[in-house]
Amino acid sequence: MNIELPQTRDHSYWQLWAMRALLVLGASHLLAGIVFFFAYNWDDLGPFAKFGLLQAGLIISVVAALRLRIESPAGQTLLVAASVFTGVLFAVIWQVYQTGADAYELFTVWSVLILPWVIASRSSAHWFLWFVICLTAFTLYGGQVLVPLGVLTHDQLGIAVGVTAIVFLAGYELAVLAGCRWLGDRWLRITLALIGVGILFIPAMKFVFDWQGISQGITAFVVVAAGLSIVYSRLIPEFAIIAITTGFAAVVAMAIGARGVHEIIGFDDGTSSLITSLIVLVFWCAMLTAATVRLLNAMHAKMTSGNGDD
Repeated sequence: MNIELPQTRDHSYWQLWAMRALLVLGASHLLAGIVFFFAYNWDDLGPFAKFGLLQAGLIISVVAALRLRIESPAGQTLLVAASVFTGVLFAVIWQVYQTGADAYELFTVWSVLILPWVIASRSSAHWFLWFVICLTAFTLYGGQVLVPLGVLTHDQLGIAVGVTAIVFLAGYELAVLAGCRWLGDRWLRITLALIGVGILFIPAMKFVFDWQGISQGITAFVVVAAGLSIVYSRLIPEFAIIAITTGFAAVVAMAIGARGVHEIIGFDDGTSSLITSLIVLVFWCAMLTAATVRLLNAMHAKMTSGNGDD
């Protein structure tokens, strides 16, 4: 039996969305203001003032989160603030005492210390912050250790970072399937997929245009894009991720066409070859765009009809 699905969200949904959006926006501006306050007044603050203000903010955030209940939106936001205070505090310690630690060590310790708060908060936003910190730590470790030692090249590091983001996405899906329903916010799934595919898109394009890229770049992109398309069209229907992967894949295909036109006809062999190349390229891009739109419309219709069947 087909059930007619509503085309718009109801009033309660938008009210809840607005409250959460304003809470996140306000907390983000407050934390950004704290960070920029220390950056601007760095030379005028003594070590005790720096440590005192940060530790006071950290303690107040944790105590207030406990008083307001950790599982509440306000409590979750305060724990996120405590995590940010922890990172800023480590940066201050690093600068004041000149510990000589590498940047990746700072982010690694930061991610380990805030993990209990991340687990306790049961907040997808907090988990996303932890993911960003972990990915930054891995990226810095690769750039400061693995690349100088010759274990990885810069291109291979970019591929590894993109694959790591997809691994986080897989862990997210497994956690949701295991019963962590509070983690199942769509925006987190979509954002992780966008970050992973977006990072892998760069080495793929470098290889296509021969910007000293490596073949692993295009291979990793194709494998990940195909895997995400299969998973989120058959196992876990999510049209947004299908649109993301299809869009990036279409751009890569357009780039391949541009490279092919350049190799076969050329853009700099005279006026006639330039005009011919541009016409062929425009036709190729228009054909790919039309095919992409038709594919996405068909996928959307299939998913919508599947959700409407009882």
